[in-house]
Amino acid sequence: MAGARATLVSLRWERIQVVVRLAPASPGSLSPSALRLQRSDDPAIGMPATRAWSSDGDILARFNVMQGPAGVPLESGRWILATDVVGPPDGLELAMPAATPEQPAATPELPAASFDTERGRYEVRPSIAGGALQLEVRLDPSGIGDAKARASRPLPIRIARAGAVAGFALLCRLARLAFRRDPRRVLFLGHYGTELSGDMQAVLARMTERGIDRERPVRTVAPMRTRGIGAWLRLPRELARAGTVVIEEDVLYMIWPIEARVIQLWHASGAIKTIGFSRIGKPFARSPWGRSYRYFTYAIVSGEHDVPLFAEAFGMPEVRVLPLGHPRIDRFFDATWRARARKATLEAFPMARGRRVILFAPTWRQSGASRIYDLSVLDYAGLYELCVEIDAVFIIRLHPTVTHPVDIPAEFGDRIVNGTTTVMDAPELLCATDLLITDYSSIILEFCLLGGPMLFFAPDLDEYRADRDVYMPYEEFVPGRIVQTFHALVDAIRREDYQVEKVQPFAASQFTHQDGGATDRVIELIIAADDR
Repeated sequence: MAGARATLVSLRWERIQVVVRLAPASPGSLSPSALRLQRSDDPAIGMPATRAWSSDGDILARFNVMQGPAGVPLESGRWILATDVVGPPDGLELAMPAATPEQPAATPELPAASFDTERGRYEVRPSIAGGALQLEVRLDPSGIGDAKARASRPLPIRIARAGAVAGFALLCRLARLAFRRDPRRVLFLGHYGTELSGDMQAVLARMTERGIDRERPVRTVAPMRTRGIGAWLRLPRELARAGTVVIEEDVLYMIWPIEARVIQLWHASGAIKTIGFSRIGKPFARSPWGRSYRYFTYAIVSGEHDVPLFAEAFGMPEVRVLPLGHPRIDRFFDATWRARARKATLEAFPMARGRRVILFAPTWRQSGASRIYDLSVLDYAGLYELCVEIDAVFIIRLHPTVTHPVDIPAEFGDRIVNGTTTVMDAPELLCATDLLITDYSSIILEFCLLGGPMLFFAPDLDEYRADRDVYMPYEEFVPGRIVQTFHALVDAIRREDYQVEKVQPFAASQFTHQDGGATDRVIELIIAADDR
C-alpha cells in the first residue's frame, strides 16, 4: 500500500501540546488512530497522539511533548509525524495548501515553543522537510532554567527536604516488606485543611450508608499538612496494606512506584488556572522528569470538558480520566441540604440576615514559598459605602492555603466581614450568597449550579496569564462580567450588570452529569477489581 497523503492545514501549541490539523488527500485514506511521532533515526521508538479525532473531514491530533515514549519529555533529536500505513516517507506525505482563485495559497505557520525547566531551556522547532513534518527537540543546559523557583528555596531547605523525602521513602519500602497488601482495603488520605475534603467525606458517609465499610477495611488519615511527625511515621504501614488509596493532591510521588491503585479526587471541581504539568515553563512548576502525578491510576473530573485538561496536567492517558462527577457536588441537588446550609451561614453571620450577601472568594497568588492575596486592591471605605447603599454584607473568604490575616478596620465590621477563619465549608456559604465575586477560582463550578450571578475581579489578568496561566481564553470562558478596577467592580454591582445569562449554559458545558449520583459512581470505581 502506498503511503498516506495529506495537506498540513495548521499547527499550533496548547501549552505543552502541539496540535496538528491535516486534510487527507481522499476520504478514509488516513485514520486518526494511525498517527504517531517517531524518532527519525529509530522508527521503533515512537508515541501515539494524546488524542486524535476527525472534524469536518479533517484530522486533528495532539501530541504532548512532555510525555514521550518513556513518560518524560521527548529526547533531544528529530521526531517526525508518521503513520502506521506503509510507504515513504514513513507512511505519511504532507503537502502545503494549494492556491485557488478564492483562496491564495498560504504556508501554515510553524511556531516554535520553549519551556524553562530546572535542567535548562527545552525547545521544540517544527519544520517541513522532504514532505514530512519534523519536530527538532533541543535541551539547552545553559538556558535560564527555573531560576525563580530555585531562588525561592535556600540550599539548606532543599537539602533538608530531600533528606526527609528519602527517609519517608525508605520507611515505605520497609513497610512493604513487613506488611501484606489487602486488595480490598481502602485508604482515604487527606491533604488540605484540618479535616478530610468534602469529596472524601461524602464518599465515606455513603459507603457507611451502603454498608460497604462492614464488607471491607476502610481507613482514613486526616490531612497530612496538619499532622505531626507521628502521623507520618504511621503512614507507611497504612500505605503498605492498602489496595486502593484515595487522595486529593499529589502527596505520594516520593514513594513511587506504588503497588496500590491510586484514585485522584482532585480538591477542585474543575480547572480554570493551569495545574500540574500544564504549568511546565512557568515559575514553580513541577519537573517534567520527576515522579509527580505519574502514579495516579485514575483521576475523577466533573465532565468531558475537563478530561483533556487533567490528562495533560497529570501526564495520564485520557481514558483514565473519568468524568464521573465530584461527590461533594451531589449535595447541590439536595434542596434540604441547601436550606440547611443557608441557615447555618446566616447563623454564622447574623449581620447578613435580611440583607444581600456578597461573597468575595479569590484564589491565591504565589510569593516565593508562600501563597498570598493582596487585599489592598479593595477600598474598604468605598466598599462599606456601597454595602450601606444597597443594604448588603460583604464576606471575604480567602483560599485555605493563604495564611496571612485579613485585617478589616473595626469601623467597617458590621458590613465587611472576615469569613476566612469561620469554621464552615465554602459550599455552605454559597447557599446564602446573592453575588459571588472571584477571579480564577474553581469555586464558580459549584456556584454555577445554583444559577446565581457572578463578577470576575481580575486586576492582574495579564500578569496572571504570564505567571500562572489559565486553560481557556479567560474572556470567553467565565460566566459573568470581567472587571479590572475597583471602580468598575463597584459600578457593576450598583447597576447589577453581571451577564447572568451566561451561567446556565456554562453549567451545562462543565458537568456531564447533573443527577446527584457522583458519589455512587466513584464508590463503584473504588470497589471495582484491581485492574491496573
